[in-house]
Amino acid sequence: MPTSPDAAFGDDVRLLVFDLDGTLVRFGIDWSDVRARLQRALETDDPLKPLLPSLETLDEGRRTRAYGLVDDVELAVARTFAHDGDLVRTLECLRVGDRRVALVTLQGRRPAVEALERLGIGRFFDLIVTRDDTSDRGLQIERCLAALGVGAGSTLVVADRAADMAAARALGCRTVVVGDRPGVVGDRRADSVGELPAILGSEGT
Repeated sequence: MPTSPDAAFGDDVRLLVFDLDGTLVRFGIDWSDVRARLQRALETDDPLKPLLPSLETLDEGRRTRAYGLVDDVELAVARTFAHDGDLVRTLECLRVGDRRVALVTLQGRRPAVEALERLGIGRFFDLIVTRDDTSDRGLQIERCLAALGVGAGSTLVVADRAADMAAARALGCRTVVVGDRPGVVGDRRADSVGELPAILGSEGT
């Protein structure tokens, strides 16, 4: 079960699972514009809401075309990111002992990898699970647990959305919610991932 807000985090956290957009960096994509572009490309008046489940209903050819367009939009944004020294130092503090680090994201693999490399943090991640693997956040986290051989009780999920918190709690993971979105509750709250070393007692290690 997840810990209470007063429970100690620390050395027993053996796996950190990060979300990407809104947690490590902000893509700031205008998804209304992307939907409009997809509607034109696919010659459809379907509202495409929610986006990913809507794209999954397309036939293979149209689905591949649609995801290619979304990948291109995300990749263009990812290429604008710059090396983030603060983020590098944070992950250096967090990556201690045998602790592992993974990424789960609804971005595609190409833009996700590009974003991590541009930020200078790609080397810290043992595993990257993207929408190319599955767009189900619970399944993404489960893949991390299975692939890295860490139990849910020793795993901390760091993300910014209520759906992320719910998926992590359902699996028995601990949680830190990043940001101040209304109604999003985790075991801890942080303004940014830069607060995680203090939360985990990893400062100065």
